[in-house]
Amino acid sequence: MITWKNSIPLAALLILSTACLKNENFKSDYQGYSPALLNDDLEISDPESEGLDAAKIEAAYKLLYEDDRFVMARSLLVFRHNKLVAEAYPNSIEDRDRYANIQSCTKSITSIMAGIALQNGLFDSLETPLYSLFPDAFDGDQRKRDISLADALRMQTGLEFDNGVHTLGLYQNEGNSAAFVLEQDFLYPAGEIMNYNDGAPQLVSKAIEAKAGMKLAQYADEKLFAPLGISNYHWEEAKDGSSYGAFSLYLKPRDLGKIGLLLQDKGLWNNQVILDSLYLQEATSIQVAANYNHEPYGYYFWIIPAMKAYAALGHGGQFLLVVPEEELVVAYTAWPYTSGQFFDQRNDLMQMIVNSVK
Repeated sequence: MITWKNSIPLAALLILSTACLKNENFKSDYQGYSPALLNDDLEISDPESEGLDAAKIEAAYKLLYEDDRFVMARSLLVFRHNKLVAEAYPNSIEDRDRYANIQSCTKSITSIMAGIALQNGLFDSLETPLYSLFPDAFDGDQRKRDISLADALRMQTGLEFDNGVHTLGLYQNEGNSAAFVLEQDFLYPAGEIMNYNDGAPQLVSKAIEAKAGMKLAQYADEKLFAPLGISNYHWEEAKDGSSYGAFSLYLKPRDLGKIGLLLQDKGLWNNQVILDSLYLQEATSIQVAANYNHEPYGYYFWIIPAMKAYAALGHGGQFLLVVPEEELVVAYTAWPYTSGQFFDQRNDLMQMIVNSVK
């Protein structure tokens, strides 16, 4: 999903303004991948010390720096055994300290917040009907009252929400953002058909806000970001003041990596339970198959059986990959502002790094 009101970064402007981009050098010269030791609670190591093949890691990073591949790239970070072993910023080292829009990776953060809300007693269960939480957002179609929180997390609301048509409407809507989603046509019974869309996560955001008594961003700041030491972020809001559940959370690359480490450690951070492990296991297990590519999907996480992994995926090709059995986390961020032809094949990067495990 594109954030229309944000200024387009230089790299994207280049992409949009010339058909000869792939003949132009706009990335920095390759300078390796050694991570810097900063005061951000991340432990630093190197690939070989953590059981990764350094030559294969270097091959992945050299691919990142090629001017005709991964042209949208902003960062690539690799974690093994809870340590940052490799990182690089092919456009500018300053991108390390800048937050940027992680787009649909936001959905996965919304899922995490749903699990946190559940473990903190905001919901009795995931089968809680959304109508019981914000009845004023529903229209007169009685069938929509059966939509549960679980249906929204599985993208099975039954509502007609086409991102190519309705996401811009959600972004521009002046009224209740949940009502905008719920006013769309009801095409099939809730819980039957998966329709990947930006509307369902807005219903989850509203559900959390209705029970927490605060914006989703505020609840996340209290329950997720603050414990992880994440303070420099931004979460855009709909015009009714609700945090977007599907897109427009802005994080720094290392902070996105911290969330990956939390997931890798089954919801623990510094021996403190942030997210219930049972919810996380459910959220990262196959719940449905996506309607447009038939890929397995959990609660706003994409499941990758071939890698024994799961991932948050976002516009621009960015991803947060977690491979639990290998204690491996990979965070890749990218400019999310232009045509998909420039996103490249993220699975190439994923597989190269997964293959580096000795």
